[in-house]
Amino acid sequence: MKRIKLLHLTFTGDNKEPASIDFGPSITVIHGPSDTGKSFIVDAIDFVLGARKLREIPEQKGYTRILLGLELPTGEHITLARSVKGGDVDLYTSCIRVETSIAADRKLVAKHDTKKANSISRFLLGQIGLDEKKVRKNKNNATHTLSFRDITRLCLIDEIRIQSEHKPGFSGQFTHKTKEASVLKLILTGEDDSNLIAVPTPQQKKLLREAQQEIVQRMLRDIELQLQGVAEPKNLSEQLDRLNGEIDERNSKLEPLLKERNELLAVYKQRQTENDIRSMEKSEAETLRRRFTILEKQYESDLARLEMIEETGNLLGYLQQDICVFCGAEPSKQHLEPECGGAGNALRNSVEAETQKTLGLRDDLRVTIEHLDARIIELQGVIDTSRQEIESIEQKINIIDAKMNLGTKSLQELLVERSEIEKYLGLYEQVMTYNNMLQQITDEAASKTKPEVTGLSQSVEEDFSKQLAERLVAWGYPSAESVRYDSQEYDIVADGQPRSAHGKGVRAILHAAFTITLAQYCFKRGMPFPGFVVLDSPLVTYRSPDSGEDDELPGELGEAFYRDIQTNFDGQIIVIENTDSLELIGTETKEICFTKQINEGRYGFLPAVENEAIK
Repeated sequence: MKRIKLLHLTFTGDNKEPASIDFGPSITVIHGPSDTGKSFIVDAIDFVLGARKLREIPEQKGYTRILLGLELPTGEHITLARSVKGGDVDLYTSCIRVETSIAADRKLVAKHDTKKANSISRFLLGQIGLDEKKVRKNKNNATHTLSFRDITRLCLIDEIRIQSEHKPGFSGQFTHKTKEASVLKLILTGEDDSNLIAVPTPQQKKLLREAQQEIVQRMLRDIELQLQGVAEPKNLSEQLDRLNGEIDERNSKLEPLLKERNELLAVYKQRQTENDIRSMEKSEAETLRRRFTILEKQYESDLARLEMIEETGNLLGYLQQDICVFCGAEPSKQHLEPECGGAGNALRNSVEAETQKTLGLRDDLRVTIEHLDARIIELQGVIDTSRQEIESIEQKINIIDAKMNLGTKSLQELLVERSEIEKYLGLYEQVMTYNNMLQQITDEAASKTKPEVTGLSQSVEEDFSKQLAERLVAWGYPSAESVRYDSQEYDIVADGQPRSAHGKGVRAILHAAFTITLAQYCFKRGMPFPGFVVLDSPLVTYRSPDSGEDDELPGELGEAFYRDIQTNFDGQIIVIENTDSLELIGTETKEICFTKQINEGRYGFLPAVENEAIK
């Protein structure tokens, strides 16, 4: 399963000692009095993961960057770094816990953008297998690309939301309700809304309906103008039957002639095709003949040039062995040097060789030309014969056409009359079709259709409700067996009442149960989920040194809560509580205690400010 783990959260700044907190691989419990920065941890994690802004606290002064260490599903450790003022997120492919001048390996945009792959949202979604998923965002089936901000609402629960009257996983904003329900369905079922077909809004439907009506009515008016003075459809149908009878009778008489004509026409087309092929072949041969003629002239020109070279050489004495034209030596007294020796002989031999070669090529070409000439004459004869045959067939077809025209003149008139009647009958059919379309448009406007959208199936609802109740039973929650999840209202029902009807202590514990159960539900089924859960004050909503516990919750519930998550949760969970000490957690649980005392233990997440230290 693809899971992300939180490794550490660190604040850095110039001339500031880094303030860091390490998270355990399974369970981390951070506890202590109020105003020690516990809830600020949740805010800081959320901020690095893409939240718009970071809440300011006095202890934050001087710190400029937040580093969040993560373990990716591959086991790789990375660090996400973001300025406390906001902006892009730097990604380092190593674990960093101090301020550094090293350039980041990647730059990630904080705001989710469907078209940009380099956002923190798409990076994280890609790690858990949810990138490019679509969720329904309104009742008209318009879809929205899933953002990691949609997921944090299900795994990163701050103190305000855990005790809020809003349904778990929902922001309480009406305009976001549809999208948030779709996100929850995606997490519980693994099915997104990519296949949804968007439907128009009521205003869009009205405009579309009015436009359709106007177009149909205009077409009806055009047809009615064409039908002015035309007989009724019944009379037209009777006329059509009569005409079809007459046409059938005429056709039966013309059928033998038509058959003969078609046979002749088939032969005519075949001969015409054959003749076209022969004509094309003859044209290609003639073209080749012209090219060979040009080449023959070139050979003749080359031979004349070679003859001229030979005569010139003899005239100057290069091509014959005689008295040297340069020194006057007789042939027997001549001593040829390497630079000039044999030049005359070489030239003479070269001219003779080239002449013989050219003569051979010319002779071969003349043979080829003779063959081409013979082929052209042959093709011309075939073409002439074929043309005579084609002309003969044309004459036969013309004779048949003359015989048919004697009987088809009146048939043509009948066919024209039939076509006219069929046209008018077609127009009457169009009138009926357009009237039906107008009625259909009116009926659709009157009906209140809603886009079909499937929510959670009954089996998913029952299974999730069962696991939710089992967890609350393990916690010792009163009447836990009656707790169920209502998929229609997307809310927990306890003791027959929705979660919102209970006090804040019960609302917190029910929200915590929902979040942990949801995560474990996904873990067991191998469905995408971030891999971690952060809960702020699930057991005690607020506790100062002088305050008591929420009297809605029995005292044993806290012990059962920690015992359960240590034995029955497969992911990483971080719990933040306002308690002094915890003797109920196991040795494998990482415990971090804030004291709010300057000289006793760890004051808080960030060191105390100076004026606090003076106190």
